[in-house]
Amino acid sequence: MLSDHQKAMLDLAGEKFKHSGSLDTAAMERFGMSPTRYWQEINQLISTEAAVAYSPSTVARLFARRRKPERTSSRLLR
Repeated sequence: MLSDHQKAMLDLAGEKFKHSGSLDTAAMERFGMSPTRYWQEINQLISTEAAVAYSPSTVARLFARRRKPERTSSRLLR
């Protein structure tokens, strides 16, 4: 079973933000943790059955984003 804190973290991860970095800022304001720490905890959470039961669509979206390889600019590889 998820704590209220964990549910709030998943809820935040499921929100859509208009500007880049807004989610990271919200995580710092709401939970008092760095963006890196927030995403580390989210990645642990989405691996649990409780998280899937609480918010299956958010967990599925986060898993898909985590598995999707990021595009690297070809000019950076030269």
